[in-house]
Amino acid sequence: MVLTSILVYGSLTAIMFYSGKYAGERQAERKRLGLDTPFFVPEIILLLLAFTFVCGARWQVGQDHLSYLKDYLYMQKTGYFFSTKDLESGFTFIAKVFAIFHIHFFFYFAFWAFVQLFLVLYLFKDKRYLYPYFSIIIVLGTMFLIWNNGMRQAIASCIFIYSYKYIEKRQLIKFLITILIASLIHHSAVLCIIFYFILNRDLPFNKYWYLFILVIGVIIGRTNLWLNFSQNIDNFFSSVGYEEYVGTTTSVIRSRGLGGRSLIILATCALNLWFLPEIQRYFNHEKRIKTFFIMYFIGITGFFMLINSYVLSRITYYFLIFQIPSLSYLFLYAKNNKRYIYYGLIFLFIFYSLASYIIDSGLLWDCTNYRFFWNYYKIMPL
Repeated sequence: MVLTSILVYGSLTAIMFYSGKYAGERQAERKRLGLDTPFFVPEIILLLLAFTFVCGARWQVGQDHLSYLKDYLYMQKTGYFFSTKDLESGFTFIAKVFAIFHIHFFFYFAFWAFVQLFLVLYLFKDKRYLYPYFSIIIVLGTMFLIWNNGMRQAIASCIFIYSYKYIEKRQLIKFLITILIASLIHHSAVLCIIFYFILNRDLPFNKYWYLFILVIGVIIGRTNLWLNFSQNIDNFFSSVGYEEYVGTTTSVIRSRGLGGRSLIILATCALNLWFLPEIQRYFNHEKRIKTFFIMYFIGITGFFMLINSYVLSRITYYFLIFQIPSLSYLFLYAKNNKRYIYYGLIFLFIFYSLASYIIDSGLLWDCTNYRFFWNYYKIMPL
């Protein structure tokens, strides 16, 4: 499985990287000629198709994949989800449309993957020079598994980051409609409404204070008092009907320590933090760069504080998605100004992914290594 993961994820990264690179070059050339660039050009289509194929053909990649698959197959037979609790109406409606027509689950999961990536790409359709780095951050970093774990909340987080365009333009009605759509996929999206009134402001930033907060957040997340609090939160959610989402993964979550992979995640965030003032100057103090980083920073700090609460840690999905643009700006800045940082970042992402494939292959419940569904679907009962 490790070799399969290297081949699949490596190939996907390469296809997405070079497709994104060509998309950026095409846009720059057409801009030089005074021409607009359509979104759906061949390289973008290839990028989207490669990603959706890999997500659609997966088996037990992401902790929730098999439970979603079980639900979908049950709905094809009965018209209802297997889950004991009601799911959001928007998500259920789309699942029913696929199920009624008995569309293969490959296309069902591929569709949701398309939605996730499309929303992120389309938000940055005028800045396609960032696209190559999206591939590294999404596939070789943490985002691929985040998108394939809590799928509904991950989809809602993609809708939320897309809604940032309406925050920038101060279009409240369009923003609220977008968040309403997100809440039909996962109810927690309504919490994002508050950010319309926050992200338009000039948010404070001091890299020394932020670094201090990051360290304190990690320390707090590992204290016994906080660990007990996190456990009590999960126990509460188990008692009110969320046991299927807590119980199946609690042992995995609580086994996480501050190992090499966690340190890589923290180091990457710290690099972004440290060079943020220089990145802002390089990109002419583009306001959104600082905003993207602060949201990403909150996500990382919150994740390490809440890492032992499976339920609460998922709230950070709405923040962690901002690492895609934030780290992409860091990559581009480093490539043009500090090559040693650029190659160091690439090394960290490759090392992180390889370590994940190797270490997680030894777990009883390995949801990281890639498997094609056709090798397992007929021989592994759900």
